[in-house]
Amino acid sequence: MKSFLFGLLLFVGLTYMFVLNVYLSTTDTYVTNKLPKKNTYGRAQRSNWSANPYDTSGLAADDLSALINITDFKFVINSNRCAIGAHDKTQSVGDGPDGIFVVVFVHSAPINFDKRRSIRQTWGNERNVRHNRMRVVFLVGSVADPSVQKSLMKESEQFGDLVQGNFRDSYRNLTYKHVMGLKWIVYFCQNAKYVFKTDDDIFVDIFQLIFYLKGTFGNSYPPKNLMNCYVITNPYPKRSQRSKWRVTFKEYPAKYYPPYCSGWGILMSPDVVFKLYVSSRQFPFFWVDDVHISGVLARHIGVTHIDFTPKLALGDNEIEDWLSNDKLSIPPLFGHPDSDLKTIYSLWNKTVKYYRFKYKYIL
Repeated sequence: MKSFLFGLLLFVGLTYMFVLNVYLSTTDTYVTNKLPKKNTYGRAQRSNWSANPYDTSGLAADDLSALINITDFKFVINSNRCAIGAHDKTQSVGDGPDGIFVVVFVHSAPINFDKRRSIRQTWGNERNVRHNRMRVVFLVGSVADPSVQKSLMKESEQFGDLVQGNFRDSYRNLTYKHVMGLKWIVYFCQNAKYVFKTDDDIFVDIFQLIFYLKGTFGNSYPPKNLMNCYVITNPYPKRSQRSKWRVTFKEYPAKYYPPYCSGWGILMSPDVVFKLYVSSRQFPFFWVDDVHISGVLARHIGVTHIDFTPKLALGDNEIEDWLSNDKLSIPPLFGHPDSDLKTIYSLWNKTVKYYRFKYKYIL
Protein backbone atom coordinates (compact mmCIF):
# COMPACT_ATOMS: atom_id res chain seq x y z
CA MET A 1 0.00 0.00 0.00
CA LYS A 2 2.79 2.42 0.92
CA SER A 3 4.62 1.70 -2.32
CA PHE A 4 1.41 2.34 -4.27
CA LEU A 5 0.84 5.69 -2.57
CA PHE A 6 4.47 6.65 -3.07
CA GLY A 7 4.23 5.79 -6.75
CA LEU A 8 1.00 7.75 -7.12
CA LEU A 9 2.47 10.83 -5.44
CA LEU A 10 5.59 10.58 -7.56
CA PHE A 11 3.50 10.40 -10.75
CA VAL A 12 1.39 13.44 -9.77
CA GLY A 13 4.49 15.40 -8.79
CA LEU A 14 6.31 14.67 -12.03
CA THR A 15 3.22 15.53 -14.08
CA TYR A 16 2.85 18.86 -12.26
CA MET A 17 6.52 19.72 -12.73
CA PHE A 18 6.33 18.95 -16.44
CA VAL A 19 3.30 21.22 -17.00
CA LEU A 20 4.82 23.96 -14.86
CA ASN A 21 8.09 23.69 -16.76
CA VAL A 22 6.32 24.17 -20.10
CA TYR A 23 4.85 27.49 -19.07
CA LEU A 24 7.40 28.87 -16.68
CA SER A 25 10.84 27.38 -17.22
CA THR A 26 11.61 29.67 -20.14
CA THR A 27 10.56 32.78 -18.26
CA ASP A 28 12.47 32.57 -15.00
CA THR A 29 15.73 33.71 -16.57
CA TYR A 30 14.41 37.06 -17.66
CA VAL A 31 11.38 38.03 -15.59
CA THR A 32 12.78 40.57 -13.14
CA ASN A 33 9.81 42.80 -12.36
CA LYS A 34 6.75 41.33 -10.69
CA LEU A 35 3.35 42.92 -10.77
CA PRO A 36 2.62 45.03 -7.68
CA LYS A 37 0.34 43.46 -5.13
CA LYS A 38 -1.69 46.63 -4.93
CA ASN A 39 -2.84 48.78 -7.81
CA THR A 40 -0.47 51.70 -8.28
CA TYR A 41 -1.10 54.38 -10.85
CA GLY A 42 1.36 54.05 -13.66
CA ARG A 43 2.25 50.45 -12.85
CA ALA A 44 0.86 47.31 -14.41
CA GLN A 45 -2.49 46.61 -12.77
CA ARG A 46 -4.53 43.44 -12.91
CA SER A 47 -7.96 44.00 -14.36
CA ASN A 48 -11.01 42.07 -15.49
CA TRP A 49 -11.35 44.42 -18.48
CA SER A 50 -15.04 44.98 -17.88
CA ALA A 51 -14.88 48.04 -20.16
CA ASN A 52 -13.61 48.27 -23.74
CA PRO A 53 -10.17 49.94 -23.60
CA TYR A 54 -10.77 51.39 -27.07
CA ASP A 55 -13.45 53.98 -26.42
CA THR A 56 -13.25 55.84 -29.73
CA SER A 57 -16.43 57.82 -29.10
CA GLY A 58 -14.40 60.68 -27.65
CA LEU A 59 -12.04 60.98 -30.63
CA ALA A 60 -12.29 63.97 -32.94
CA ALA A 61 -14.53 63.67 -36.00
CA ASP A 62 -11.50 63.92 -38.29
CA ASP A 63 -9.41 61.42 -36.33
CA LEU A 64 -9.31 58.69 -38.96
CA SER A 65 -7.83 61.13 -41.49
CA ALA A 66 -5.29 62.58 -39.04
CA LEU A 67 -1.87 61.30 -37.98
CA ILE A 68 -0.09 63.54 -35.46
CA ASN A 69 0.21 66.73 -37.53
CA ILE A 70 -0.84 65.20 -40.86
CA THR A 71 -4.42 66.22 -41.68
CA ASP A 72 -4.94 64.24 -44.90
CA PHE A 73 -3.74 60.84 -43.75
CA LYS A 74 -5.09 57.68 -45.34
CA PHE A 75 -4.26 54.00 -45.50
CA VAL A 76 -3.01 53.40 -49.03
CA ILE A 77 -3.00 49.66 -48.30
CA ASN A 78 -4.96 48.21 -45.40
CA SER A 79 -5.20 44.75 -43.87
CA ASN A 80 -8.06 42.85 -42.29
CA ARG A 81 -5.78 40.35 -40.55
CA CYS A 82 -7.66 40.72 -37.27
CA ALA A 83 -11.01 39.78 -38.80
CA ILE A 84 -11.59 36.16 -37.78
CA GLY A 85 -13.31 34.03 -40.40
CA ALA A 86 -14.76 30.56 -40.41
CA HIS A 87 -11.60 29.31 -42.18
CA ASP A 88 -9.48 30.10 -39.12
CA LYS A 89 -8.73 26.80 -37.39
CA THR A 90 -6.54 28.17 -34.59
CA GLN A 91 -7.98 28.55 -31.13
CA SER A 92 -7.21 31.16 -28.50
CA VAL A 93 -8.26 29.65 -25.19
CA GLY A 94 -10.41 32.04 -23.17
CA ASP A 95 -10.56 34.66 -25.92
CA GLY A 96 -13.88 33.70 -27.41
CA PRO A 97 -14.45 32.93 -31.09
CA ASP A 98 -13.12 36.30 -32.32
CA GLY A 99 -10.23 36.71 -29.92
CA ILE A 100 -6.54 37.12 -30.79
CA PHE A 101 -3.88 36.39 -28.19
CA VAL A 102 -1.20 38.67 -29.62
CA VAL A 103 -0.99 40.98 -32.62
CA VAL A 104 2.47 41.94 -33.89
CA PHE A 105 3.12 45.04 -35.95
CA VAL A 106 6.48 45.12 -37.67
CA HIS A 107 8.26 48.25 -38.89
CA SER A 108 9.50 47.50 -42.40
CA ALA A 109 10.96 49.46 -45.30
CA PRO A 110 9.01 49.12 -48.58
CA ILE A 111 11.93 47.48 -50.41
CA ASN A 112 12.55 44.90 -47.65
CA PHE A 113 10.66 42.14 -49.45
CA ASP A 114 13.17 39.46 -48.40
CA LYS A 115 13.01 40.45 -44.73
CA ARG A 116 9.22 40.24 -44.68
CA ARG A 117 9.36 36.89 -46.43
CA SER A 118 11.83 35.57 -43.86
CA ILE A 119 9.50 36.54 -40.99
CA ARG A 120 6.50 34.89 -42.70
CA GLN A 121 8.54 31.72 -43.15
CA THR A 122 9.92 31.65 -39.61
CA TRP A 123 8.73 33.12 -36.31
CA GLY A 124 5.94 35.21 -37.85
CA ASN A 125 4.16 32.29 -39.48
CA GLU A 126 0.78 32.41 -37.76
CA ARG A 127 0.30 28.65 -38.10
CA ASN A 128 3.24 28.04 -35.76
CA VAL A 129 1.15 28.93 -32.71
CA ARG A 130 -1.65 26.44 -32.86
CA HIS A 131 -3.31 27.10 -29.51
CA ASN A 132 -2.88 30.87 -29.25
CA ARG A 133 -4.10 32.92 -32.17
CA MET A 134 -1.49 35.38 -33.48
CA ARG A 135 -1.65 38.01 -36.20
CA VAL A 136 1.29 39.78 -37.87
CA VAL A 137 1.19 42.92 -40.03
CA PHE A 138 3.99 44.90 -41.67
CA LEU A 139 3.97 48.71 -41.66
CA VAL A 140 5.40 50.71 -44.55
CA GLY A 141 5.20 54.28 -45.83
CA SER A 142 4.73 55.57 -49.36
CA VAL A 143 7.31 55.26 -52.15
CA ALA A 144 8.11 57.36 -55.21
CA ASP A 145 9.03 54.39 -57.42
CA PRO A 146 5.87 53.07 -59.20
CA SER A 147 7.45 49.65 -59.70
CA VAL A 148 8.02 49.26 -55.95
CA GLN A 149 4.44 50.33 -55.25
CA LYS A 150 3.17 47.81 -57.79
CA SER A 151 5.17 45.08 -56.06
CA LEU A 152 3.75 46.14 -52.68
CA MET A 153 0.20 45.91 -54.05
CA LYS A 154 0.94 42.44 -55.38
CA GLU A 155 2.46 41.42 -52.04
CA SER A 156 -0.62 42.70 -50.22
CA GLU A 157 -2.94 40.76 -52.51
CA GLN A 158 -0.95 37.60 -51.90
CA PHE A 159 -0.49 37.79 -48.13
CA GLY A 160 -2.95 40.41 -46.85
CA ASP A 161 -0.59 41.56 -44.12
CA LEU A 162 0.65 44.97 -45.35
CA VAL A 163 -0.42 48.32 -43.89
CA GLN A 164 0.78 51.35 -45.85
CA GLY A 165 0.34 55.02 -44.98
CA ASN A 166 0.54 57.99 -47.33
CA PHE A 167 3.56 59.59 -45.63
CA ARG A 168 6.98 59.21 -47.21
CA ASP A 169 8.83 56.16 -45.91
CA SER A 170 12.05 57.53 -44.45
CA TYR A 171 14.24 57.32 -41.38
CA ARG A 172 12.93 60.63 -40.07
CA ASN A 173 9.32 59.54 -40.49
CA LEU A 174 9.48 56.50 -38.21
CA THR A 175 7.32 58.29 -35.64
CA TYR A 176 4.52 58.48 -38.23
CA LYS A 177 4.94 54.77 -38.88
CA HIS A 178 4.86 53.92 -35.18
CA VAL A 179 1.73 55.96 -34.51
CA MET A 180 0.14 54.50 -37.65
CA GLY A 181 0.64 51.08 -36.06
CA LEU A 182 -1.13 52.25 -32.90
CA LYS A 183 -3.88 53.77 -35.05
CA TRP A 184 -4.36 50.53 -36.97
CA ILE A 185 -4.73 48.59 -33.73
CA VAL A 186 -7.27 51.11 -32.38
CA TYR A 187 -9.43 51.00 -35.51
CA PHE A 188 -8.89 47.52 -36.92
CA CYS A 189 -7.61 45.14 -34.23
CA GLN A 190 -9.47 45.74 -30.98
CA ASN A 191 -9.85 41.99 -30.37
CA ALA A 192 -6.20 41.35 -29.44
CA LYS A 193 -5.12 40.76 -25.83
CA TYR A 194 -1.51 41.84 -26.32
CA VAL A 195 0.19 44.12 -28.83
CA PHE A 196 3.84 43.62 -29.75
CA LYS A 197 5.88 46.09 -31.81
CA THR A 198 9.12 45.02 -33.49
CA ASP A 199 11.33 45.57 -36.54
CA ASP A 200 11.91 43.46 -39.64
CA ASP A 201 15.53 42.65 -38.77
CA ILE A 202 14.71 40.97 -35.46
CA PHE A 203 14.30 37.32 -34.56
CA VAL A 204 11.63 36.51 -31.96
CA ASP A 205 11.21 33.20 -30.17
CA ILE A 206 7.43 33.47 -30.39
CA PHE A 207 6.90 30.31 -28.32
CA GLN A 208 8.94 31.67 -25.43
CA LEU A 209 7.17 35.03 -25.67
CA ILE A 210 3.81 33.31 -25.27
CA PHE A 211 5.15 31.17 -22.40
CA TYR A 212 6.32 34.37 -20.76
CA LEU A 213 2.94 36.07 -21.12
CA LYS A 214 0.98 33.10 -19.82
CA GLY A 215 3.48 32.28 -17.10
CA THR A 216 3.52 35.88 -15.85
CA PHE A 217 -0.05 37.06 -16.39
CA GLY A 218 -2.00 33.81 -16.69
CA ASN A 219 -4.61 33.03 -19.33
CA SER A 220 -6.89 35.92 -18.41
CA TYR A 221 -6.78 39.43 -19.79
CA PRO A 222 -3.49 41.29 -19.46
CA PRO A 223 -2.88 43.84 -16.72
CA LYS A 224 -3.52 47.47 -17.45
CA ASN A 225 -0.65 49.92 -17.96
CA LEU A 226 1.60 47.20 -19.37
CA MET A 227 4.66 48.29 -21.33
CA ASN A 228 7.32 45.60 -21.33
CA CYS A 229 10.59 46.20 -23.18
CA TYR A 230 14.35 46.61 -22.99
CA VAL A 231 14.52 49.92 -21.13
CA ILE A 232 17.12 52.59 -21.83
CA THR A 233 17.69 54.75 -18.76
CA ASN A 234 19.39 58.11 -18.30
CA PRO A 235 19.67 58.72 -22.05
CA TYR A 236 20.65 62.05 -23.51
CA PRO A 237 20.17 63.53 -26.99
CA LYS A 238 23.03 63.26 -29.47
CA ARG A 239 24.17 66.78 -30.30
CA SER A 240 27.18 66.00 -32.51
CA GLN A 241 26.97 67.22 -36.10
CA ARG A 242 28.40 63.87 -37.25
CA SER A 243 25.76 61.68 -35.59
CA LYS A 244 22.81 60.42 -37.60
CA TRP A 245 20.94 60.62 -34.29
CA ARG A 246 21.74 64.34 -33.95
CA VAL A 247 18.91 66.22 -32.26
CA THR A 248 18.91 70.00 -32.14
CA PHE A 249 17.94 71.98 -29.06
CA LYS A 250 14.95 73.26 -30.99
CA GLU A 251 13.77 69.71 -31.61
CA TYR A 252 14.35 68.60 -28.02
CA PRO A 253 15.55 71.28 -25.55
CA ALA A 254 15.85 69.11 -22.43
CA LYS A 255 19.22 67.70 -21.33
CA TYR A 256 17.99 64.10 -20.94
CA TYR A 257 15.36 61.92 -22.52
CA PRO A 258 12.92 60.15 -20.22
CA PRO A 259 13.48 56.38 -19.90
CA TYR A 260 12.30 54.74 -23.12
CA CYS A 261 12.16 51.41 -24.92
CA SER A 262 14.43 50.03 -27.57
CA GLY A 263 12.10 49.83 -30.52
CA TRP A 264 12.96 46.27 -31.54
CA GLY A 265 10.61 44.82 -28.95
CA ILE A 266 7.78 46.60 -27.12
CA LEU A 267 4.96 44.63 -25.52
CA MET A 268 1.81 46.58 -24.61
CA SER A 269 -1.65 46.08 -23.19
CA PRO A 270 -4.60 47.45 -25.21
CA ASP A 271 -5.24 50.39 -22.86
CA VAL A 272 -1.64 51.57 -23.26
CA VAL A 273 -1.96 51.39 -27.05
CA PHE A 274 -5.10 53.52 -26.96
CA LYS A 275 -3.73 56.10 -24.52
CA LEU A 276 -0.49 56.44 -26.48
CA TYR A 277 -2.47 56.92 -29.66
CA VAL A 278 -4.74 59.57 -28.16
CA SER A 279 -1.83 61.49 -26.66
CA SER A 280 0.11 61.42 -29.95
CA ARG A 281 -2.05 64.29 -31.23
CA GLN A 282 -1.43 66.32 -28.09
CA PHE A 283 2.34 66.64 -28.55
CA PRO A 284 4.46 68.17 -31.33
CA PHE A 285 6.00 65.75 -33.79
CA PHE A 286 9.44 64.44 -32.77
CA TRP A 287 11.28 62.21 -35.22
CA VAL A 288 13.03 59.82 -32.78
CA ASP A 289 10.08 57.45 -32.50
CA ASP A 290 11.31 55.25 -29.63
CA VAL A 291 11.96 58.30 -27.45
CA HIS A 292 8.79 60.10 -28.44
CA ILE A 293 6.30 57.25 -28.07
CA SER A 294 7.74 54.91 -25.44
CA GLY A 295 9.41 57.77 -23.56
CA VAL A 296 7.68 61.14 -23.79
CA LEU A 297 4.14 59.88 -24.44
CA ALA A 298 4.51 56.93 -22.05
CA ARG A 299 5.56 59.27 -19.26
CA HIS A 300 2.60 61.54 -20.07
CA ILE A 301 0.06 58.72 -19.69
CA GLY A 302 1.69 57.47 -16.47
CA VAL A 303 3.18 54.18 -17.65
CA THR A 304 6.17 52.67 -15.86
CA HIS A 305 8.20 50.33 -18.05
CA ILE A 306 8.74 46.72 -17.06
CA ASP A 307 12.27 45.80 -18.15
CA PHE A 308 12.98 42.63 -20.12
CA THR A 309 16.54 42.99 -18.66
CA PRO A 310 19.82 43.37 -20.57
CA LYS A 311 20.18 39.59 -20.85
CA LEU A 312 17.81 39.73 -23.80
CA ALA A 313 19.95 42.08 -25.85
CA LEU A 314 22.26 39.32 -26.99
CA GLY A 315 25.37 40.36 -28.87
CA ASP A 316 26.54 38.84 -32.12
CA ASN A 317 29.12 36.68 -30.32
CA GLU A 318 26.52 35.22 -27.95
CA ILE A 319 24.20 34.46 -30.85
CA GLU A 320 27.02 32.70 -32.73
CA ASP A 321 27.97 30.71 -29.61
CA TRP A 322 24.38 29.51 -29.19
CA LEU A 323 24.07 28.58 -32.85
CA SER A 324 27.39 26.75 -32.97
CA ASN A 325 26.80 24.77 -29.78
CA ASP A 326 25.57 21.25 -30.55
CA LYS A 327 23.77 21.14 -27.22
CA LEU A 328 20.11 22.11 -27.35
CA SER A 329 19.33 24.89 -24.89
CA ILE A 330 16.70 27.58 -24.43
CA PRO A 331 16.80 29.88 -27.47
CA PRO A 332 17.36 33.60 -27.11
CA LEU A 333 14.03 35.38 -26.75
CA PHE A 334 15.21 37.98 -29.27
CA GLY A 335 18.00 38.03 -31.78
CA HIS A 336 20.32 40.97 -32.04
CA PRO A 337 18.97 44.06 -33.89
CA ASP A 338 20.16 44.30 -37.51
CA SER A 339 20.31 40.51 -37.83
CA ASP A 340 20.89 39.33 -41.40
CA LEU A 341 18.62 36.81 -43.10
CA LYS A 342 21.04 33.90 -42.65
CA THR A 343 21.13 34.49 -38.88
CA ILE A 344 17.35 34.72 -38.62
CA TYR A 345 16.84 31.46 -40.51
CA SER A 346 19.56 29.75 -38.48
CA LEU A 347 18.04 30.94 -35.20
CA TRP A 348 14.63 29.74 -36.28
CA ASN A 349 15.79 26.30 -37.41
CA LYS A 350 17.57 25.60 -34.15
CA THR A 351 14.67 27.04 -32.13
CA VAL A 352 12.26 24.65 -33.85
CA LYS A 353 14.63 21.77 -33.19
CA TYR A 354 14.79 22.68 -29.51
CA TYR A 355 11.02 22.82 -29.01
CA ARG A 356 10.39 19.67 -30.99
CA PHE A 357 12.89 17.87 -28.79
CA LYS A 358 11.72 19.26 -25.46
CA TYR A 359 7.98 19.77 -26.06
CA LYS A 360 7.01 17.35 -28.79
CA TYR A 361 3.49 18.69 -29.13
CA ILE A 362 4.80 22.05 -30.39
CA LEU A 363 4.94 22.34 -34.17
